[in-house]
Amino acid sequence: MSNIIFGPIHSRRFGKSLGVDLSPGKKQCNFDCLYCELDPAKTMDAYDDVVSVDAIATAVKTALDEHKDIDFITLTANGEPTLYPYLSELIDKINTFKGTTKTLILSNAATIDDLKTQEALLKLD
Repeated sequence: MSNIIFGPIHSRRFGKSLGVDLSPGKKQCNFDCLYCELDPAKTMDAYDDVVSVDAIATAVKTALDEHKDIDFITLTANGEPTLYPYLSELIDKINTFKGTTKTLILSNAATIDDLKTQEALLKLD
């Protein structure tokens, strides 16, 4: 699952950022924006192709071991990362080994009214 991790990318806003794709297999999003860099796809309210928390966490830990001085771990997706059904559990797991590296999410915020999403997002830096 090496396609889970991309970067590190040098960002003006976030410094040295390690990208984490929660939907590496296909676009899974609740929007289908005309300006999106991804190919058009049917919108969805939940992922139907889910990568395990352990697979993602292992990929992140391995990447952090390989790339020192990462400023941010950026959770994103080929689509909308807050649709990932185990987001809270994943953030908890990453928080156990990330050390001083900060975490953030790139989201369209359409699910922000969901209490579970709010609780998960509060665990990010």
